[in-house]
Amino acid sequence: MIKNVVAVVFVVLTSSAAYGAEGASAGLQGLLQEVRQFSAADRALNQKREQLFNQDLKQQQALLLKSQQRLQAAEAEQVRLKKAFGDNDLKLAEMEALIQQRSGQLGEVFGVAKEEAAELRSLLDDSLTSADNPGRAAQLSFADSKRVPTLKELETLWYQLQLEMTESGKISRFEAPVVVSDGNSAIQPVVRFGLFSVATEQGQYLNWDVAQQTLTVLPTQPDTAAKQLSGYLSGSSNEVQIDPTRGQLFMLLDRAPKLMDRIHQGGEVGYLIIGLGVLGLLVATLQMLGMLWSELKVRRQLSRPDKLNRKNVLGRVLLRVTDQGLTQDQRELKVDEAILKELPGIERGQSFVKLLAAVAPLLGLLGTVIGMIATFQSITLFGTSDPKLMAGGISQALMTTVLGLVVAIPLLFSHSFLVARGRRLTQILQEKSLGVLADIPQEQNLSDKAFDRAA
Repeated sequence: MIKNVVAVVFVVLTSSAAYGAEGASAGLQGLLQEVRQFSAADRALNQKREQLFNQDLKQQQALLLKSQQRLQAAEAEQVRLKKAFGDNDLKLAEMEALIQQRSGQLGEVFGVAKEEAAELRSLLDDSLTSADNPGRAAQLSFADSKRVPTLKELETLWYQLQLEMTESGKISRFEAPVVVSDGNSAIQPVVRFGLFSVATEQGQYLNWDVAQQTLTVLPTQPDTAAKQLSGYLSGSSNEVQIDPTRGQLFMLLDRAPKLMDRIHQGGEVGYLIIGLGVLGLLVATLQMLGMLWSELKVRRQLSRPDKLNRKNVLGRVLLRVTDQGLTQDQRELKVDEAILKELPGIERGQSFVKLLAAVAPLLGLLGTVIGMIATFQSITLFGTSDPKLMAGGISQALMTTVLGLVVAIPLLFSHSFLVARGRRLTQILQEKSLGVLADIPQEQNLSDKAFDRAA
């Protein structure tokens, strides 16, 4: 209605602006006529809307009445169904009581049979025998039903139990789908060792996926077990390693840290200990070879006492002893001087090896302290809820100690060997040089007597 009034006003304004004062009377008459037309049109439109609203009201009232009738019918049906449900419960209770009365002790037997069927079904899902005998667990579905098992179902339970016991002691060869490392499945010939392990003919151990009921290749194969398995499959061996957990132990063994993993656990201190150990063993090995070579030359010199050679330790010492024009005391001093001059070469590297043998355990102790500090720091930050957070520090603490001892023990043996060989060589030098000194005066006395007789 407001829109119509606005339209009328707009028409009036435009009319007055267009025609001016001369057409005022004709414009007002036309305006009145237009207002009447608009009013009549509005009344007709409102009447039409009112009629439509009344029609919708009647339809809604009819729908409401129908809904109320359906509600009453549903409530009546609910009452009837409740009564029927209650009556059926009573009948079921009476029938169950009658069944229990007539079955006597068979009810307990049926209960035990269902329990055994449920346990056997779970066992078959986990068993490796399901790889070559699929679908056996589905035959024991009566374990979940409330009805009395039939004779055929009881025979099935007995047969499956006997089959499982028989298959548990057999080595079976069959073909089955195997999921390889790339996720694809292929039919392959496999070998099942009782209830414990299953492997392919190519010597790969498999894992039994209970959820998917499929065989999957282990991500990594245990080295020793895989070699033994290959020997068994080729016929060169009668022994094979089995995994009672159907692959779980093999997977855990593969996760166990290898030698390099252990070394890496030692950290920087562990690398330092290993470096010093390699250096010490290298020095000890070179000195051992030099010592053995010197002993070999000394033995050759002992076999030829009349031909002194400066290329060996004993020859150089004896050459100093046999110098002419020296008194006995001077020769003894020359012997001591010659032996002292050879000692640095004999004892070369012994002090360094001994030092490394003493330092290695100390470095291991240092790594232990560092590892324990890291462990206590992780406990302070994260608590003791997750032991894996503490494992890194503990591994470093233990491995550095082990590395220190592993390095120190062979270095101590090497040092002991070098010292013993050096003492032996020094003793040979002293014995032979003193023996020569003891023979020189006798030879001089004999030569003097011969000279006097000739004179």
